[in-house]
Amino acid sequence: MSAEKRTAKRVPVECPARIRTLDLGPSYYGTCTDLSVTGLTILSNFVPRHDEELEVTVVPPRNGGIKPQPMTARVRVRRCHELESGQQYEIGLEIVQILA
Repeated sequence: MSAEKRTAKRVPVECPARIRTLDLGPSYYGTCTDLSVTGLTILSNFVPRHDEELEVTVVPPRNGGIKPQPMTARVRVRRCHELESGQQYEIGLEIVQILA
């Protein structure tokens, strides 16, 4: 049995996400699958380095006629697990700073 290391409750979501390296290289895209006040998980074909800092933008779903604002944060990679060989990775990210 594994011990849960997270202290903040994760909320399951399914939102589009954009990942950029801090040198503002190319954008990579994926899906944010859970979110908390301290971190998030993204499924993507992007493979980051452990402890790499990235900029992530998550676009929340529309709520009726209200267009929600995207959240942009500087994050640190805490884990990356291959789900499909060379195709899809689950990236665990720690939020370092909310940018917008």
